[in-house]
Amino acid sequence: MPFPAFFDDAPRITLRDPLSAFLGAPTDGVMVYRYEDAVRLAGHSCPTVAGAWLMTIAALKALWPAETPERGGVEVLLNDAQDEGVTGVIAAVAGLLTGAAGPGGFKGLAGRFGRNDLLRFEMPMSAELGFRRIDTGRIVVVHYHPELVPADPEMRVRLQAVLSGQGDDTDRERFAALWQDRVRRILEDFETESGLIRVSET
Repeated sequence: MPFPAFFDDAPRITLRDPLSAFLGAPTDGVMVYRYEDAVRLAGHSCPTVAGAWLMTIAALKALWPAETPERGGVEVLLNDAQDEGVTGVIAAVAGLLTGAAGPGGFKGLAGRFGRNDLLRFEMPMSAELGFRRIDTGRIVVVHYHPELVPADPEMRVRLQAVLSGQGDDTDRERFAALWQDRVRRILEDFETESGLIRVSET
């Protein structure tokens, strides 16, 4: 089945990865990442995946305002433990774009290009997600307020029907459509809803 059409219009980002360039694929190290990449990684599309996608894009653009952001050049900081709530999902999406990984990540070549230990949990911050540019030490934190894009009340009714076993195919299809419509609105409102994603420097 194809992805929803709005995926094509979701914000995307171009990144420069020195490790990719060094290893020759792609030869210039420049790659474009799309929302569907995050969906393939997570296995689903939801407000959390969309929010992590938007937060990471906003942070990278803030850290590299006049140039292409560098994949592998940033440390990702998360306020909560990895197994708490949706923290693991957020970390996975942020890691996709930044290259940041935990202890098991790529350890580099002769002291260069390391990605391990750039993903850090339980870091006390004023936001759920932070990013530190490695070369300059500059840090930005990002706040996400999905409540500003509320779900259609019908979605809860359809979900309850499906989960209770009383729903039919119409309920399942309608729930999925309403669910993705909220994701669509989050991704579209990223540009117009000033409070949805807020980036600040520490």
